[in-house]
Amino acid sequence: MAATADIRRRWRSGDSYGYQALAGVRIFGGTMVGVTAALAAVPAAHPSAVALIGFAEESIDNRNGATGDWTVVAKKGVTLIPLSGATPADIGKPVYASADDTFTLTAGALLQAGTLHAIDADGVWLKTL
Repeated sequence: MAATADIRRRWRSGDSYGYQALAGVRIFGGTMVGVTAALAAVPAAHPSAVALIGFAEESIDNRNGATGDWTVVAKKGVTLIPLSGATPADIGKPVYASADDTFTLTAGALLQAGTLHAIDADGVWLKTL
């Protein structure tokens, strides 16, 4: 439906979001974070992860806690990742996470972490979803 009046939208910067950590998980700073269907933060390869949301800004240890005892702030953007075998022809292709700091261009049953944004002398750059 077309607007018939001004719309006052709420805005965020869009580069980081906080999610409550699932009970029993530990997430290291700088690693890929996923969320469950209930929006609880988990490490990227956790069996309950349904989507990957960015990289943890800080480490949290909720191995002995309840869901929600910790909040994980996941940062989005472009970051350097370990990914061997990438070529310039792979720029723009999906990148998948098989663990919280292990990435591949092969999908299989893995969740997409983002797209291969660039390759330079420093390595491979991922643009998060």
